[in-house]
Amino acid sequence: MSQVTFARIFGNGAVLQRGKKIKVWGFAEAGTGVSVRLGDKVCECRADDSGRFDASFPPMEKGGPFVLCATDKAGQMAASSDIMIGDVLLISGQSNMEYPMESVRESYPAEWDAPDDPLLRSFKVIENGAFTDTLPDVLTGEWKSLSTESIDAMSAVGYFTAKHLRSKEDVAVGLVDISLGGAPIEAFMSRQMLEGYDEALNDAKPFEDDEYRNRVLSDNERYVNEWLFDLDEGDTGLKEHFEDGRAILEKGSPIVLPDYFSDTELDGFCGSVWFARTFEVPEEYAARKAKLWFGIITDLDSCYVNGQFIGNTEFTYPSRRYEIPEGLLHAGTNTVVMRIGVEKGYGKVAPGRLLAVIFGDGVRTTDGFTEGFEGADHIILLGGLWKYIIGNKTGASRDQIFVNWKPTALFYGMLGPLAGFAIKSFVFYQGESNCRKYFEYADLTRRFVSGLRKLWDDDFYYVCIQLPEFGPRMEEITYDKGVAWRGLMKAQEEVVKIPGAFLVKAFGTGELNDLHPQRKAPLGKMIAEILYKL
Repeated sequence: MSQVTFARIFGNGAVLQRGKKIKVWGFAEAGTGVSVRLGDKVCECRADDSGRFDASFPPMEKGGPFVLCATDKAGQMAASSDIMIGDVLLISGQSNMEYPMESVRESYPAEWDAPDDPLLRSFKVIENGAFTDTLPDVLTGEWKSLSTESIDAMSAVGYFTAKHLRSKEDVAVGLVDISLGGAPIEAFMSRQMLEGYDEALNDAKPFEDDEYRNRVLSDNERYVNEWLFDLDEGDTGLKEHFEDGRAILEKGSPIVLPDYFSDTELDGFCGSVWFARTFEVPEEYAARKAKLWFGIITDLDSCYVNGQFIGNTEFTYPSRRYEIPEGLLHAGTNTVVMRIGVEKGYGKVAPGRLLAVIFGDGVRTTDGFTEGFEGADHIILLGGLWKYIIGNKTGASRDQIFVNWKPTALFYGMLGPLAGFAIKSFVFYQGESNCRKYFEYADLTRRFVSGLRKLWDDDFYYVCIQLPEFGPRMEEITYDKGVAWRGLMKAQEEVVKIPGAFLVKAFGTGELNDLHPQRKAPLGKMIAEILYKL
């Protein structure tokens, strides 16, 4: 006898959309009658041949908490508590929507002063691709209320949107987060939505085969490990212990950082490079803990201070922020060493970013290019003249195939299983990965919105966040000198021609030297202003 269960989205703490018919579903033994109760309302239904049961309740006003329970004829029961009726936003897109609060803490430290709000809730679905059919349920996800424990992982755009909505009305706000860094819009679309886009459909077709998909994933891992092994195996710096910086400072060539390597003698270089410089610490800051800021690096790095390893990052996009432990720094001359690995010949230490040792707390600032920090006890700037030595020259790393970016993958694995879950709005922040085919984007968006509304049987509001300003040289192999980026922005403006769709103009919130700008609060406020009026 199978157990009665609800779909994950109806777990403890769920937020259900007010003012719309509420659809609830779950799973039981095929053919079994199931009685579903939400508060004092009851719906009788029956599990179909696949074991899914569907219940429907009339629209409800904001309120709660309620208990949601399902009982089959044998007396087996599933129950979820603390169910609230409020406003639900399905937030989706790629990395700028997925970008978590912990990554904007430097810009908004006050958000951690008292973050507890039991009526601001989030349900995050972890990436999972599927290709043959819609999964019966998402494989991950649980409702979490805003707290000191949960705030770090929440989508920053989602958080600020929900916070502004909560400030306007005392109503529960639920965020359903289905986002994945790097994913193109086609990954969120079904085969029916992509009908006629034969190239996209053919691209997805091989991944319907489990054996092929697993082989690709295995090859990806092998390619990465092989390149990293070769990088380390032939690295003179690792063999001769460049970590303390002495050999680099004595024998190295001069270079000014931050900069694009393509503007230096390292143009086109693939492999590892060791950089070093000294800095002076005043007596009053000796032995104090500090933080080393080093902006964005392409592609991977390891950092050492006075010969001691303090941190590393394995891919381009995160801003480097490494803790310097108490007792490591001493009065007078200290040394910092960065070992940087370049995979494709487009190395950089991003211009405009703050290279510094920072003592004490404060707030990050930016004018959209130049990064700063206010409120610190003391800042030691590290930009300027460095020395470098090549550790190992390699070939370019092999391209990986990101399986979950393929067309239809995220629809069938993440989005489709939630079809019918009532929402106030679908908020989509995506487009970076579609720039090279920006001329298709307006049509893809129309198909996407129409297809989703049909599946949901609801003309919910659709909010598109337009790409902000960005310096295309930061992604030298991708954005075609900015033509593609601007073309995508122009294509997004077409969304306003769709009834019930809105455009959030993000220009003025971006950073020319960061694909992932931290200025997310203005976006949340603009989204909330739109939704509050609806």
